[in-house]
Amino acid sequence: MLIIEKVLLLKNSDIFKNCKEVDLIEIASISFEESVDQKALIFNKGEQGNCMYFIYSGQVIIHDNNHQLAVLSENEIFGELSLLDSETRSASATALSDCILLRIEQDLFYDVVATNTDILKGIMRTLCKRLREQDRVNVEFKTLQASNS
Repeated sequence: MLIIEKVLLLKNSDIFKNCKEVDLIEIASISFEESVDQKALIFNKGEQGNCMYFIYSGQVIIHDNNHQLAVLSENEIFGELSLLDSETRSASATALSDCILLRIEQDLFYDVVATNTDILKGIMRTLCKRLREQDRVNVEFKTLQASNS
């Protein structure tokens, strides 16, 4: 994939939509294309994390054993917590279909964001959105449990 293709792809995502083109070129230059076969494990819960993935094509399920947490598709990211810290993965990721992913490594990412806070703002917005959604699911689950008691 050419740098310009990566830039256009990144520009279409929620996380990078407010970034300047020069910054997107930097991010595109540190992203590595990976092809992943359907049903392939991308990473496992508990593994050391050091990169984030951006879905160019295909679908990825985020799960904890048999419990589905999310199904993600084109222009969405996953593994973003590993860009912010080096803790172990909090869930597993498996390809639901053949996928083309862009992988962004933590060390290279830190070099880019050292001079650009817009990128960090995009990641924080994405994390907040996911936390709010998880809170909503938790409230619905507790309400359902209470009504069944």
